[in-house]
Amino acid sequence: MRRNAKIIQISGLRGLLFIAFAAVCLTAGFVVFPGFVGMCAWNHFLSANFGLPEINIYQGILLWGIIAFAIYLSGGGISFVQLKRPAQLNEEELQDLMMKIKTRSQASRINSIILNSEKFQNKEKSEASAGSQALSDENKKENL
Repeated sequence: MRRNAKIIQISGLRGLLFIAFAAVCLTAGFVVFPGFVGMCAWNHFLSANFGLPEINIYQGILLWGIIAFAIYLSGGGISFVQLKRPAQLNEEELQDLMMKIKTRSQASRINSIILNSEKFQNKEKSEASAGSQALSDENKKENL
């Protein structure tokens, strides 16, 4: 039984039109609209108050790009990578940390030994059951 799990099927002219529509909407929402807002803000505040020249929509989009890039570089957004020096540990904290590392290493080694022994025991059981099944098959053939 095959279920129809396709959310969007892109085929033919209808699919191409959908892709074009999505691209236009994304461009308008993330590039043109903020550029238009930047252009209006520049023309309303800076041109009227400080006598700077008015800008067009293309310059507004460029202004938006510069602002977005500056925010990105200044770390104004959420960052997952932070470059900081680690705090210095005193002697007692360092010894405690080394003991935890040693304990975890030993626990990991013991766990791997236990897992390997369980695999070995399961393998022995399966070999023994296969051997006993082979013997029972031979006994059945002899009885016939």
